[in-house]
Amino acid sequence: MIYDAIIIGAGPAGGMAARQISKKGYEVLVIDKKKVVGVPVQCAEGITHFTLDDTGLKVDEDWVKKRIKGIKVILSSGKFFYAKESGYSINRAKFDQWMMNKALDDGCKLLTNTRARGIIKKRDIWNIKTNAGELKGRILIGADGPASNVAKWLDLLKSREYLKAVQYKFDAEDIDYPGEDWFYIYYSKSFQGGYGWVFPRGNEYNIGVGGPGSVKGLLHQFCKSLNIDVSKRKIINAGIIPFDYKLSALTKETAMIVGDAAGMTNPVSGGGIHAALASGRISGETAVKALETENLSVIPEYEKLIKKEPYLDPILLKCAKYLMKWDDDDWNFLGEILDGRDQSALTIFSGFPKMLKHPKYFARSRELLLIRKAMRINQKYGW
Repeated sequence: MIYDAIIIGAGPAGGMAARQISKKGYEVLVIDKKKVVGVPVQCAEGITHFTLDDTGLKVDEDWVKKRIKGIKVILSSGKFFYAKESGYSINRAKFDQWMMNKALDDGCKLLTNTRARGIIKKRDIWNIKTNAGELKGRILIGADGPASNVAKWLDLLKSREYLKAVQYKFDAEDIDYPGEDWFYIYYSKSFQGGYGWVFPRGNEYNIGVGGPGSVKGLLHQFCKSLNIDVSKRKIINAGIIPFDYKLSALTKETAMIVGDAAGMTNPVSGGGIHAALASGRISGETAVKALETENLSVIPEYEKLIKKEPYLDPILLKCAKYLMKWDDDDWNFLGEILDGRDQSALTIFSGFPKMLKHPKYFARSRELLLIRKAMRINQKYGW
C-alpha cells in the first residue's frame, strides 16, 4: 500500500500532523519506535494555555495534573521575577496518547515498536525501511525527536548541539516545598550554564536540572539545597534538549522536518511542546494543500510558513548563549531590576537606575536589550 503521508514519530508534532491530514480523509501512517506512545517520558511536562489556544486544542482533564499561574524565576540572591503566562502541569504520556488517539479516530493508522532504518525515494514515492518491513508514502514527515535520523538521512542536518537533562519525580508527601501554584525555575552559577526546576503536580513534584555538561551530580546538589532526600525519588527521567541545530533546510522534495527534530525547542526555556504542536499543524496543513491540489511541489511552503513564526528566531538562541555565560552577579542584577515583578517590566527606564549603581552594565546594554527582545518573544511563545 502507498500511503498519502508517512509520519515518523508519534509525539506532539507527529500526532498533530497526523490529525490535520487524516481528518481530511487521506491515508496516513504514523510509526514510532516506542512500544507505548509517550513512554518513557522525557519532558518536564508543562504547557501554556496560550499553546492550546494557538494550536486549536482544548483542555482534557485526563492529562491535566495541575493548573499553574506561570513561572517564578528564583535567583541566588533570593530575588525573583515572574513570567505570568498561565498553563498546566500535564501527564505528558497521556497527552501524547490523547493527541494520537484523535488522529486514530479520524482514520490514521499507527505502528508502534517500529524503528525506521533508512529512507530512499523511488519514482516520487518514499520507501522507508523498518524492522516491520518496507513502508511507502507520497509525503514524509520527520517528527522523530532531538536525535532525528530523518534529518540526517535527507542530508539536511549540518550540525546540532543539545543540552542534557535529568529529572526526579517525588510524591508530594515526601517534599516540603513552599509553593504550589507556579512552576519554579532556578538560575545560578552552580548550574554551570544550565538551570534547575521544581514543577508542582498536585500529588507529586518534578525536580530536575538541564545544562550543557553532566547534570546528574548537579541535580543531587540542587535537591540537597532544597532539603530534599534524593533516596525518596520514585522515577528518573533523562533525555536531551535541542539547543543549537543547523539544518540546510526544513524540507526536501516532499519531506518535512518538524518539532524537536528541527531543533525548534525554545533555547531560552527548554520548552518544546508549543513548537512541536505548531510545526506539526503547519506541516499537516501544507501536506493537505499538496494532496488536495495534486501538486506536491507546494511542500517547500512549509519552511516559509515556519520562518514567519518565532520558533527559530535567532534572537532566542543569541539570548540563550548570553545567559549560559552569566554568573550570579549578572542574574542578581536582573533580579534587582525586576524584583518581584513580571518579566515585561524589563525596560531601559527600569534598568537605568540599577545601571547607575552597577556601571559595568552600561557596556553591556546591547546584551540587555537583546534579552528584553527575547523575553517579548517568549511572552507570545510561552514556556
